[in-house]
Order: sequence, then structure tokens, then C-alpha cells
Amino acid sequence: MKKIIIIILSSMILFGCQSTVNTIDNKDKMMQQDPVDISRVSTDGFLKNRLEIVRVDKREKADGLLRVQVTIKNLRSGFWDQLSSWFMGDNPYQIAYRFTWLDIDGMETETAASTWVPLTVAPGDTIRLRAISPNPRCKDFTLAIRENDAARR
Repeated sequence: MKKIIIIILSSMILFGCQSTVNTIDNKDKMMQQDPVDISRVSTDGFLKNRLEIVRVDKREKADGLLRVQVTIKNLRSGFWDQLSSWFMGDNPYQIAYRFTWLDIDGMETETAASTWVPLTVAPGDTIRLRAISPNPRCKDFTLAIRENDAARR
């Protein structure tokens, strides 16, 4: 009997510690989107199983600057994912991202904004990473996402 009570209390504590994000979205979207076909290179299996790139949108503004929005979702939302994240100490998930801008010839444009930006992503959360090109000559971009180990220290 004591074992059953301990198991029930342990389960209540674990379920109570979950801090996932619940979202509500407009089913009938009225926005005009300009989706980007993406190619993806994933060298980090740890990151690959946590974040999903939902969509990538871009739009050129009237002043010629390129505006980019990348929507990502943290896939860690179920009980077992929460439990393993809790044991590994990565709940919520700490990432860093960086946009790199390329000119029409594919040459990288160095800017002060090309730095790693830290971000916390809660389990089940959908976030949007946004950036605007530094000048009208930038016509393309790359986005790098990594686990932010510095946030844990």
C-alpha cells in the first residue's frame, strides 16, 4: 500500500512540474504569406529531435530590405519528454540563433547583428525568429540554431 501511495505522489509531483505552452490559433488565416522552400542541414541529433521548423516566410519591404520570419516548435511536450528533459536539466530548452545575410552574389555581409541571440523555448512552445536585412543589397539569408550551453552555467 505504501508503494502505491509513493508512486501516486511521485506521479503527481512529476505531472505538476510540467510547464508546457498551450496555444490557440486562428483557423481561418487571413494573412498573405510568402513561404520559402528551405534546405536544411542538421549536424546535431540532440537539436534535431527537439525543434521542428514549421515554416519560413520572407517579404521584401518597400525600402528594399528583406524581412524574414522562421517559425519553430519545441517538440518536447509529452510526459516522457518532460521527464527526460527534467533529468537532463534542459527544461525549458535553451538555444541560440544567428541570421547571416548574403548579397545577390551569395557573398556574406558582415554586420553587428550577426551575433548569437540566446532564447528560452518552453516545452510545446511555437516561437518566431525574426530578422530584417541590414541593407537592400542582401537578398538571401541563412539561419543557424544551436543548443545554448552557456545559459546552463
